[in-house]
This record gives sequence, C-alpha cells and structure tokens, in this order.
Amino acid sequence: MIRHVIFDFDGTIVNSRPLIVELYNSLAAKHGYRAISDDESEPFAGRSIRERSKALGIPLYRLPFLGFQLFSEYRRQIKTLEIKDGVGDLIRDLNAQGYQLSIISSNLESNIRSFLRHNEISQFVQVRSCFSLFGKHRAIHSFLRDNKLNPHEALYIGDELRDIEAGQRSGIKIIAAGWGYDSFELMKRFSPDFTALCPGEVSAAIAGFNASAI
Repeated sequence: MIRHVIFDFDGTIVNSRPLIVELYNSLAAKHGYRAISDDESEPFAGRSIRERSKALGIPLYRLPFLGFQLFSEYRRQIKTLEIKDGVGDLIRDLNAQGYQLSIISSNLESNIRSFLRHNEISQFVQVRSCFSLFGKHRAIHSFLRDNKLNPHEALYIGDELRDIEAGQRSGIKIIAAGWGYDSFELMKRFSPDFTALCPGEVSAAIAGFNASAI
C-alpha cells in the first residue's frame, strides 16, 4: 500500500521553465556556452543530461558549478513563480486522504522551502535536495531507508524521463506528470506505472494502486 507520495519540484509543482531558461542564457553568455533560443520548442525533451550538456557545449564537470549558480539566482525571483494549475488541489487532496507528502528535487532545498512558504503550502513533511545531475535514484534510496519505507509503500511523481528512470531503479511506483517538461506521449513510451495528463488524475491512480495491492 502506498503511504508516502514524493513529488519532484520544477515542472511538476512549479512552472519555472521560462525562468530557468532565462537564468541559464545569462550564464551561457557569461561563460561562452550555447544559449537556448526563444524559437526552440521543447529543445531537450527526452534527452539525457549528457546529451543536453553536449548540445550546449558544456563540459560535464562544469554542470554542478553552473547549476549552483543558476539556482542561487533563482531564489531572488522565487516570488515570481506560480504553482502549476491543479497541483495545489492535488496536494491538499492527498494530504486530506492521509498520505505523507515530501519533495525530492535537484533544486536547492532553500529555494523549495521559500516557494512553499510564499504560497502557504504546508503539507510537505520533508524536502530534500539531491544536488546531483545523475543520482536522483540514490536520493530516493536514502529517503526510503531513513523513513523505514519499503519500496511498495512509496510513489514518485515527476515530469521527466530521468524521473521515470529514478523511480524504476529505486523499485517504487512512478507517476509521470504529463503537465511538465517532457511530453505526455514521450513519457508514456517509457512505461511509468501511470501517465497523468493532468493533476486531477493522480489521486484515482494511487487509489487504484492500493486497491490492486489488497
């Protein structure tokens, strides 16, 4: 039975893509990397971190440094960001049903907590930053161990193919958020346990998982 629901942050809870592209382009101009142009539609959807890095001309060893710079500037503009449509209702609904809620994200914990405070979102019992571009599954493993959860007791909601991979490698169920970065059709091809077109479909999916476990 699912007891704990873990959310990704950027793209799943918050509509931050335009800000991230803006901040990245500023850093790219400073360091001589390729910018992401306005006419690029979903330029990196479905690509791995290595593929995205190569396309932008960024050495892999520079990614953690650039990521830290980007997310440090991100915090200054946190109040301009908006929660994704329907996600606030989903959070409140899952909390009312008795699920424990947490966040595991590659964003900085301080940024996430600042956004939650500004939007008066108090339902999350834990927020964890896995500031690693390649190891979200390790963060999930640690989360399960620290909270004495078996894999079948947790579920992850994320909006990218790497979230699906992290969930599958961790042995927990994964709901692909079709309202986020990677497209609904693309994520569905990679066999998450459920692909939700909108947040309103998530609660019923979790209820279905639990019913099948009885």
